[in-house]
Amino acid sequence: MSLDPKKLTIDSERAHIVELYVDGACIPKNPGGVPVWGFLLLRDNIPIDTKGGLAGSESSPRSTNNVAEYEAFINALKHVKSLGWDQGKVVVYTDSQLLKGQLKDGWKVGPELLPLHKKAKALMDNVPHLELRKIPRAQNRVAHRATKAAYYEILLAKSKNVQV
Repeated sequence: MSLDPKKLTIDSERAHIVELYVDGACIPKNPGGVPVWGFLLLRDNIPIDTKGGLAGSESSPRSTNNVAEYEAFINALKHVKSLGWDQGKVVVYTDSQLLKGQLKDGWKVGPELLPLHKKAKALMDNVPHLELRKIPRAQNRVAHRATKAAYYEILLAKSKNVQV
């Protein structure tokens, strides 16, 4: 279930806080499984939406958890931008040490992740009050479930021979 963001009241006197919990996985194996992503969006501590999807091509040797984590981050920020909520405070929570390390702490980025890293950094540059925080996996359960749901939707569509 998701709320209609356009129906939320806007209080110009109060700063709104957008929180994103992002997750990615390569299921059933890493690397080489199906790369899927998911996120949970909250505004002022109110759950607004969960989304998930396929990160790139299905089942490729290049498919990894790290690719899926980047796709979760990118899709979550794009969604916030589409709602016009990217100019306030945005806090992104991830359980991926690599994602946080590469995007925030200056870790080296390998060639396989460089295009996604550039895309993520470009999106970050357009969000003036962005924080990226590493959290334990146990605190990222809803985003993880959105990721798993995306995987099962892909399997279901595949079994019915439907394009997702």
